[in-house]
Amino acid sequence: MIGISVALYAALALYFGWDEIRLELGGFPGWQLAGLAGLTLVNYALRFWRWEVYLGALDAKIPFRESLGLYFASYVMVITRGKIGEVFKAGILNEKYSVPLSRGLPVVLAERIYDFLAVLILAAAGIFFWPGPVAGMTTGLVAAALIPVVLALFQNRRLRTRLLGRAARSDLLARHKVGLDDAMDSLSLLLGIRQAGFSLFLSTLAWFCECLGLWLVCLGLGVPIHAGEAVFIYAAGTLVGSLSFLPGGLGGTEATIIWLLGMLAITGATAAAVALLIRLFTLWLAVAIGLVFFLIFRKTLFAETEKSGL
Repeated sequence: MIGISVALYAALALYFGWDEIRLELGGFPGWQLAGLAGLTLVNYALRFWRWEVYLGALDAKIPFRESLGLYFASYVMVITRGKIGEVFKAGILNEKYSVPLSRGLPVVLAERIYDFLAVLILAAAGIFFWPGPVAGMTTGLVAAALIPVVLALFQNRRLRTRLLGRAARSDLLARHKVGLDDAMDSLSLLLGIRQAGFSLFLSTLAWFCECLGLWLVCLGLGVPIHAGEAVFIYAAGTLVGSLSFLPGGLGGTEATIIWLLGMLAITGATAAAVALLIRLFTLWLAVAIGLVFFLIFRKTLFAETEKSGL
């Protein structure tokens, strides 16, 4: 992944001109870096709070210090395809703390669902501030908007039972039918009305902080952009990265940010500098934090434990 990332950013530098990008980055006020990092850290803190609430809702609480270590150590996995590597949180909950996978996996899945919905909400709100054309984006936004409809249908227990019944016809899944039933009930609880309001508010606030981070980058680089436009650009870029299922949204997110800034008549080198800087403080800061926590907590989290079943 590191090699792919280096190749991607090298290609950006060659295409837009490394000297031009370097000059743009060199002009960013150093004192604003703290604000940029702070906004990202608020995002992480809010989402950790959500993680703690979910564990409590499913009666899967673990010691706070170890929960903190497990949650942030998983950030080293954000550069896996579709963030699927974060499933290891459920595995550790199962092996170390005897939390059944039927509870751990729904927590991880609910996190991803609410993150996606929050970014979708921000993109929908931001489009009202977008002065440029939306051609080429309409289909993607409509497709993304269908996901909440699917989730609403999922809350219908009769439909859910019917789907599980079909899935259980498979010999592989039939052996885990009870676990699947429990997992679907757990996920339904986290997606239910009691949790949805809190989760959507907290998730949207968390991702709004990163949208403001893009706005701060643009201000620092002298890019004339409205905060609402920044919200749309970052949210749209994040959606494209998520739907592409590329590791960490690499390529898709950066390309979308650069393309949308270009639609506002921002030069290629400046747009590339914006994309590189915001991704450094949103994607790569997460990886760095994850690596630090992984190294600190690896002995605690990966000690020999007795496995529990699904």
